[in-house]
Amino acid sequence: MKNERLVIWNPLVNNPFSRFDNEMIFVKMVYETNFVLIFKDYRSANEYTFTYEKKEKPYPIITFRIFEEMARPDIEDLISKMVVENINEGRDKLEYEPTFYKVENSCFLRWYDSIFGAREVLQPNAEHHLFITSNFFIEVLSEQQPNITLEIKENKK
Repeated sequence: MKNERLVIWNPLVNNPFSRFDNEMIFVKMVYETNFVLIFKDYRSANEYTFTYEKKEKPYPIITFRIFEEMARPDIEDLISKMVVENINEGRDKLEYEPTFYKVENSCFLRWYDSIFGAREVLQPNAEHHLFITSNFFIEVLSEQQPNITLEIKENKK
């Protein structure tokens, strides 16, 4: 069995977020017809809405989980391994600390499959998306990419 591995995911063009330099603040989650995550840019107060839309399948996501923690040792280990792997493969060092990842060989997905084995047939293209915010780790299993909208807010600093 392969080990988990993080891959940097860039769902935003001109991504303003950097994990320690410009934190992404989790504002709220809504799960009615669509699964919606709203984040705020710490510096500008602009809001980014990530919407997993209900389409032809019954649900927009498979499942999700949220950890309210400042750090998760398992995720920190995966980030460290990714950095070392990038250096060993001769890639440039990142100039920011990413906040969006996809998790390959996901333990979360394997756990879900252990309780609902039909997922592999019903939703064979599931991905594990990881959002790292200022104080939450949000993980989403879905076959789709979220649609992202930006609401520009007036900065009152």
